[in-house]
Parts: sequence; C-alpha cells; structure tokens
Amino acid sequence: MDAELVALMLENHGVQFTHEVVDSLAAYQQCVTEHLYDAVLADYRLPGFTAYEALEVLQTIGQDVPLILVTGSLGEEAAVDCIKAGMTDYVMKDRLFRLPMVLRRSLQEYALRRQKRMADQRLHQQARRVAIMNQVLQKMRETLVLDDVMQSTIDLLHEVMEVDLCTLLMQSEVQSTMVVRCVNQSTPGRDRLIGSRVECGFQRHYRDRLLQGRSVVLSTIQPDLPADILTITQDWGIQSTLIVPVLCQQTYLGSIALHQCSWQRTWSEEDVNLVEAIAGQFAIAIHQAQLFEQVQQQAQREKFLNQLSQTLNSSLDLDFILQEIVQLAGEYFRVDRVVLLRHDAEWIAPQTEWRVSDQILPSLDLPMPMAEWQAFLRPDGEYLTQKIWHVPDFFNDPWVQQIPSALHRGRVKQIRSMLNTPILIRGQHYGALSLHSTTAHRTFTLDEIRVLQRLADATAIALFNAQSYERLEKLVQERTQELEREKLSSEAANRAKSEFLTHMSHELRTPLTGILGFADVLNRQLHGPLSHIQRQYIEGIRSCGDHLLELINDLLDLSKIEAGREELFLETVLVQEVCDACISMVQEVAQMRGLRLSLEIGADVTVCTVDKRRLKQILSNLLANAIKFTDQGSVTLKVCRQGNSLRFDVIDTGIGIAPSDQNRLFQAFQQLNGGLNRKYEGTGLGLVLSSKLAHLHGGNITVSSELGKGSCFTVVIPEQIS
Repeated sequence: MDAELVALMLENHGVQFTHEVVDSLAAYQQCVTEHLYDAVLADYRLPGFTAYEALEVLQTIGQDVPLILVTGSLGEEAAVDCIKAGMTDYVMKDRLFRLPMVLRRSLQEYALRRQKRMADQRLHQQARRVAIMNQVLQKMRETLVLDDVMQSTIDLLHEVMEVDLCTLLMQSEVQSTMVVRCVNQSTPGRDRLIGSRVECGFQRHYRDRLLQGRSVVLSTIQPDLPADILTITQDWGIQSTLIVPVLCQQTYLGSIALHQCSWQRTWSEEDVNLVEAIAGQFAIAIHQAQLFEQVQQQAQREKFLNQLSQTLNSSLDLDFILQEIVQLAGEYFRVDRVVLLRHDAEWIAPQTEWRVSDQILPSLDLPMPMAEWQAFLRPDGEYLTQKIWHVPDFFNDPWVQQIPSALHRGRVKQIRSMLNTPILIRGQHYGALSLHSTTAHRTFTLDEIRVLQRLADATAIALFNAQSYERLEKLVQERTQELEREKLSSEAANRAKSEFLTHMSHELRTPLTGILGFADVLNRQLHGPLSHIQRQYIEGIRSCGDHLLELINDLLDLSKIEAGREELFLETVLVQEVCDACISMVQEVAQMRGLRLSLEIGADVTVCTVDKRRLKQILSNLLANAIKFTDQGSVTLKVCRQGNSLRFDVIDTGIGIAPSDQNRLFQAFQQLNGGLNRKYEGTGLGLVLSSKLAHLHGGNITVSSELGKGSCFTVVIPEQIS
C-alpha cells in the first residue's frame, strides 16, 4: 500500500487526520497497544505479516476500530472472504477515490456500534444495580434488628463487589477513634476485630470529605499518602480502597470501606455509584432499625419499671429488695456488674452487687476511704447536683485520675466504663448505684441515664420505707411488750378485784342476813306490840337491807362473769311462762305508779333453750327500769321471732334517753346525771349485768330512745344455744 498516495487522497477529500505508518508486526502491535486509533488501513500483504494477522492483533487486545483493506492484488472473492473474517471493508487501489467515502461510512457505523454497546453496557449495569439493590432491600426487610441489618448488608457487598475485605466503621464515643461494627463473615480474625476501637488514618485524613457525603476512591496506594494510612495498607496488604460515607438526615454515622488486597483495582464510576446507593439505603435501614430499637427499649423500660414496682411492693425485707434491684438493673442495662454502694463517715463500701457471670470479679471486698472522695462528693459539686457520673473511658476520666482508690479499684476490678448515680434519702446522701462494663468500653445513652436515675429514686424510696418499717416494727414491738405488761397487770388487778368483791360480798351477806332476820322478828311483834314510829323504823331497816342485798348479789354475779366463772344451766323453757313470771314480779309496783303493764307474744313463739333464771333476771331488770323511769303511760313486753333468734322488746313511755348518754348505759355504776340519781335511786349495775348475761347466751342488748318520748330496750337471744 502506498501510504503517501492514501494520505493525499484523504486530504484532497477534506478528511482531517493524523497517522502512523508501520512496516513490521512488532511495530504494529506496539502502536495499537499503547494508543487508541479511530481506524486501521492495511494492505493485504505487508512486509513480515498479513492483513489477517493485523486483524487478529486488534481482536486480541480488544480494540474495536474499523480495519479497511486497501489492495490491488486481491480479487473480489478474496476481499469478500476478508470481510467475512472480520475486516470492515475493502478498497481496490485502482478505485482509491472510494476510500474517503468508505472510511467515513465505516467510522459512522463503528460510532453507532460503540454507542449501542455502551447503551447495552449501561442497561446491563443498571439491571445489575437494580438486582443488587433489590437483594440489599430484601436483606434489610428480613429484620429490624440493627446488628443483623448491618451484617447482612456488609456480607452482600463483599459478595457482589468481589472484594477481599468489607467493613463497617461507626462513630465512637472516644474522640478520633472508630468502632468496627461489622466485618464480612469470611475475614480471618473477624471476631477479634468486631467491637474494637481503631485509630483509623483513613477516617482522620478524609474526615471532612466524608462529613460532606463524598466518597474516597483510591485505585492505587500512592507513596505520598500520610504515614498512618500507609501503615494500615501495609499491615493489611491493601492495594485499592473505596470508602463511602453513611449519612442519615445529614448526620455522619460512619462509613463502608471496601478493600482490594490481591490486586490493584480501578474503581469504576458504576462501582462507586452502586456502593453509594447501597450506603443510602443502609442509612435508611439504620434509621428504621434505630426507631424499632427505641420502641423495643420503651417496651423493655416499661417492663423493667413494672418489675421494679412489683419488687418494691412485694416485700419489706431490705436485703431481698436491694438484691432484686441490682439484678434487675444488670439484666436491663446488660452490663457486667452492678454495685450498690453505702457511704458513711469513713468508708464507701459495696453493700450488695450483681455479676453477669462468675468470670466477673466480685467487688464487695474492696471499700474505699471517704477522705479521698470529699472533693468529688461536695454538696454543690457536679456529681450531687447533676446526679450522674458518666465514665465511658474509665482510666482517662479526670476525676478517676485524681482519686487513688478509684484508680486502684478500676485496675483490680477491670472497669472499662462506668455509670454512677447517687441515692438520696430525704436529701441525705445514702450511697450510689454503679453500673460497670469490664469487657468493653461503653457509652450510655441519655435514656439509659434517665432510667438509672429513676431506679436510684425508687431505691431511695425502698430504703426509706424499709428503714421506716424497721423503726415502726421496733416501736410496735416495744409498745406490744408494754401493753403485754399492762395487760398482765390489769388481769392481776381484775382478779384481785373479783376475789375481793367475792370475799367482801360473802362477808357482808352474813351480818346483813342477820339484820334482815332480826327486823322480821321485830316486825312480827312476838315480844310485845310496837309503836307506829317503831314499825316505820323497822320497815326502813328492811327496805335498806333489801336494797343492799340486791347490790351485793349484782356485784357477785358481775364478778363471776368477769372472772369467767359464770356458767349457764340451759334448758328448754316455755316463753309464755317466763314472761308471765317476770310480769307478775313487777305488776304490783306498776299498779302503784298507775302504769299499764302489758305482754304481747307472737303466735309462732313457744319455747327456747336458755338459762331460765338468767333470762328472768334480764327481763325483770329491764321491766323494773322501765317502770322506774316512767311516770305515766305504759310499759310493754313484746316477744317475736327474728330469724333463728327470739327478740324481746321492753317498751316504755318514760323520760327517754339523750343520744349522748346512750353509749354509757351498759357501763358499770353509770347513771345519766345528778338529777336522775337523786330522783331514781339504783346501783347502776342492772343494765351492764343484763348485757353480759345476754352475751353469755350468744345474744345482745340494744337501745333506741328519744328524750321525752320513751325508750325501747331490745334483747336478741338465739333459740338454740350450743
């Protein structure tokens, strides 16, 4: 092929171009390998190689450009065979004027082919991207547990991006460090990496870029990168890195890092776009999972507070309550150790504790001197005013470094992070609740801090209630012992009184019987007649003696009942007969006072089982009282059935009783007022004795009355007494 003639033909037809002329296969291979050309023009036979070999080189290196055969020694049929082999077109040298047209047409065809191929590639990439995004979304929909969402996304990225290492780094509470939250499952030593805090040079060096939401693309690790980045790449053998930020509502959460260690990888725009799209969905999934976690935490918090309330209300045993509190706290906050500290003038000492397992060292054996904590525990200090001491990194905390016993305790008990809140009882500092993380650093959330403060307040109430209960129990015990002594003393006094009354009653009865007997003898005038005055005196002696004998008998009966020595002699009696006997006993007195005395017995009332003598005594006392306090009108005894009992009502139209006086009626030696004492004499024992006798029968006596309108005394006694 005459290169100069070809170039001239193209120039004459207005084709602007630059070109290279080669005459060996080696030179040809070097050119097409190092440069991109729009077209190749070749003769069929060249020095040292053929057009077929030229075509084969293009196909091998993947250059998709037209190869036009320009020849004068090839027939039409051979030229067609070349085109079938893959050459674009041919021009015979004797028709060289066709070359510009053939070249332009070939270039247009190849441009269209490249556009179509690029469109196909974009469609393929888009389809692949959609498929991968669907996989990611499906994985994210399978769970709302944050750790599961993270791990499934990282594993999928590792698989579809075909990288050697894929990690998720999240913001750490310790400045300038990141937490390794997830590593793809196939990474050696993965368990050791997860949860570790790393001083990440990538994050520090590219932090501003990542905060702006821009990815870091490093296809090669250049030697001019910062030393800490070069150290990481050398330690892990990283040759290419892609770091994509994870932002949720403009807040930087962390980043996804893809590392290629086995070869240098040129990250395509499609690679970056795909990982950024996944990071965007990942941020949404994290946000949703965080919302789900918040709901779960709210439910767990309510459950925890309910359990706490039940514990506090279930017992007043202080040791039991405190042990339950630290156990509930440990399980809720998921810490390694919970300690309840007690403060006194000299020491800060653990009172009780909970540990997640026996591998966690106990802390009950290590008190701390109060003198070292005076500055920290000032009433106006930050701890007692804010009611919290949050220590994410124990040995770097300013207060810990100032207190030797705190440092010693942290080293011995392996404390990495701690959360303390004081326990205040009525404003007085009792101690503290302390949460310990010993296996990893931990930053407690604001919500966790508030829950611990509520727990400390509840603990303070429990301690106050238990202390109050102990004081009250001691007072009750002392008062019970005092009352027991008073009871014994009172019982002894009552026994002495009863014995005295019984003895004195017998002593009084003997001479009184003699007095009454001699009065009867004198009244019969067996030794001569008596004057009118003498008979009046003897009647006075007799009346006073009978009254005194009645008093003595009542005292004897009352003392027997109080001493528990009174026994009932039960028998079946006719109610009509008992009532008639009682009416006849007071009939004469009622007639003398001009009162109507009546008896009403229900038709269904016949018999009852009682102590006949005592029932007569009750009814006759009530009838005698009614007659005594009734100046005009009537006194009625009514008997009726009331369920399985008999009801006896003694109704009068007498002076009545004021409500304020009714409570005193059944107390011994009580009469209503001084005026009535003088007008209506009596011992004041009748009603109290009747009431006690009614109670001995299993019944009772009640009264209803209105001053000036009479009274009704009601006796209710069971028909059958066991």
